[in-house]
Amino acid sequence: MRLIGLFVLMFSMGGCSWLVNDHDNDYLQSEVQPNIKVPKSVASVNLTPQLTIPEVKLKSLPEEFSLPRPKALIVPEEQESTQLTDLQDQELEANLLKDGNGTPILRLNVPFARAWSAVGDSLKAADIDVSDLNRSIGTYYIELAEEGVEVEPSFWASLFGSKAEVEKLPLQVKVNRARSGVYIAVHKDLESLAEDQQAQDLLARIKEKL
Repeated sequence: MRLIGLFVLMFSMGGCSWLVNDHDNDYLQSEVQPNIKVPKSVASVNLTPQLTIPEVKLKSLPEEFSLPRPKALIVPEEQESTQLTDLQDQELEANLLKDGNGTPILRLNVPFARAWSAVGDSLKAADIDVSDLNRSIGTYYIELAEEGVEVEPSFWASLFGSKAEVEKLPLQVKVNRARSGVYIAVHKDLESLAEDQQAQDLLARIKEKL
């Protein structure tokens, strides 16, 4: 009995189109027939079609359709050079401040592109090692040498003449966009800030070389 019920359910879901003649698409095979002519002796009837189907001339379409590309935006050289000159001529101002939480920040009054370049040049001028950088998230990955802290070479390294090296602390210099330019902060990692005094000293070195 269950098999019979399942069989009936399958046919009801499928519509049983293969058991019953389906005339839904018969109109696609229809043809235009001439008007019916009624003898004048029978009746005087106007059988002119009120809604005639116009003849349509089909245009051959290409085998492959190419999506039209928008025209490239062309900026006049004079306008482009003027924009670059305006950015370069703007006087850079750097202010060492503290945010609402008391965290040291360095605020610059220039757009992000110029601030990013200026910070990179400043780090280089201050002899601060940049191990990596990511402009899309505005981050310079640096290694800051800690004065007075040295790392002794291993036994095998000392045999080849290696000497003690100054320990380097990995930090992140963040260049963040703001309404009035950008502000720069120092992080230990993605989730934690550097110590206030450490950040204050580093930002002061950056500002000095701007």
